[in-house]
Amino acid sequence: MRPLGALLLLACTQAPGPDPTAAALGPWPADPLVLSAFCPSLPYPELITTCRVQAAAGLAGQGDSDAAWAECASLQPGTWLEECHFRAGEELGAAGLTLEALRHCAAAGWFGRFCLTHAGWKLPRDPDLDSSLSPSEVQAAGLELLAAVDAALAGAGDGLEGEGRDIVFARFGFNVYVGSGRADPGPARLSGPLGAALRTGYAIEAARLSGRRDLPGLVALYQGQGAAPTGDRLDEKARVGRYTVPIDSPFERGQPHLPTFGGGRRLVAEDPDEDFMIAALEALFWLGDSPPSAFEPALQDARPKVRWTAARLLRLVPGEPLAQRALLEELAAQHPDENVRWQASDGLRTGSFEQLADPVTRDYPAAPTPSKLSTP
Repeated sequence: MRPLGALLLLACTQAPGPDPTAAALGPWPADPLVLSAFCPSLPYPELITTCRVQAAAGLAGQGDSDAAWAECASLQPGTWLEECHFRAGEELGAAGLTLEALRHCAAAGWFGRFCLTHAGWKLPRDPDLDSSLSPSEVQAAGLELLAAVDAALAGAGDGLEGEGRDIVFARFGFNVYVGSGRADPGPARLSGPLGAALRTGYAIEAARLSGRRDLPGLVALYQGQGAAPTGDRLDEKARVGRYTVPIDSPFERGQPHLPTFGGGRRLVAEDPDEDFMIAALEALFWLGDSPPSAFEPALQDARPKVRWTAARLLRLVPGEPLAQRALLEELAAQHPDENVRWQASDGLRTGSFEQLADPVTRDYPAAPTPSKLSTP
């Protein structure tokens, strides 16, 4: 038997075990499945939580929504659980799994609106669904999508169900037309929220393919005067244009509106012909090469929502700065419509017509915006 002193000396000189803190601060596994198994070994609850969120995002990026959901379910209710579903929803949206992404967005709490915006605008384009189909076929596809969206967002609180429907509908209308190489107006004449979404997409594609940058020309195409414009298809990365952020006029609060690509929104009119005028103005802005003169005639339109849209977009269209400022000053001082005067005055105050960004190439809007297709 060894003396007690020798045993104590041996114990003191043995190599120390692995340092759990050092292991935690080292590289984590890149494979999300391996990472999921690694998370419980971390020494601190905060690190385990962060690890779980990262694993959920990785699993979602591989298209495994259920595994990502299980990873999030291991977290306590609160901010980190919502962040987990937000990250998973973003990754699933980026993978084109929009409906599964929305299911996570519905559980993302405060982050839900960001999640909806990112996921909804990632809805993939169906190459077999364009305006060559009959209006009834396009309508059936839209309603089928809407039913699936409702199921994915069932139980979501704080207005997320309505906003999710609006964003996906807007993307659906964009996908049917923009970049398809064909602009048949039939589906765009549908009534209701789906028709409004389709008119946004139709106006962009009709203007792109026809080269028209004037309202009368686009209205004539919408009314079926002449053959439907056709041309080259665009790949996904080329479907970009000028975008806006919401400009909240006090005269437009509570009005029906529809999301637009880039985080903005447009007014919606009940009458399809009036609504097309609004969509056409938005299309002229989106394309990025329309001069201020393309918007000026609509400032005298008898329909308020058309005037308001023209004024909002005119303040953002870059032109010759001195001439643009003079026009806005005239509108702010003399136009009989109070909302047109407000838009012109706010444009002068902010200098927005001198600061417009170039057309963007990002994949989805950077910030969410509330959206309603019906008056609250």
